[in-house]
Amino acid sequence: MFDMNKAEEKDYSEIKLWFFKENVRISQAKQELEEERRAFESEKKKALRELKKKRAEEELASERLKRDLDLFDKKVEVLNRELRQLASDRQKLEREKAIFQENRLQKQTQVLTPKLFFKGVDNELALKKRYRDLTKIFHPDNLNGDTDTLKHINKEYNALKQIYSS
Repeated sequence: MFDMNKAEEKDYSEIKLWFFKENVRISQAKQELEEERRAFESEKKKALRELKKKRAEEELASERLKRDLDLFDKKVEVLNRELRQLASDRQKLEREKAIFQENRLQKQTQVLTPKLFFKGVDNELALKKRYRDLTKIFHPDNLNGDTDTLKHINKEYNALKQIYSS
């Protein structure tokens, strides 16, 4: 170690110079360290802002995803309801189609069987005789004649004529 009591003026000045240089070096190191600390604090604040921003974006995306899922569920519910309605409508349509076809078959069989004007007619000769008699009675030129009635008679006659002639 260095003994201060035995040191000379030259040694004092060297020691002072060394202390001065060391003090300057420490001050510069302290300034650099302070600048690094400020830069670190600035980076820390920036990182925290970015983290906060990312969390907010993530929360917003999460809320948007939740809304989208709710909307999707509602759309699926509507589609399922509409699909059930379509199935119900399809069944109704099938029933109506079956009823329509049944009615059509009944109408065909009604046409095949004599209605009001040709009851009791069972062959072609009787059909022609009955037709002549009915046209004499219901012809529009006659006193009791009626055009609509004659149309119905003609329709029944033509349908039965096709049955008996085949």
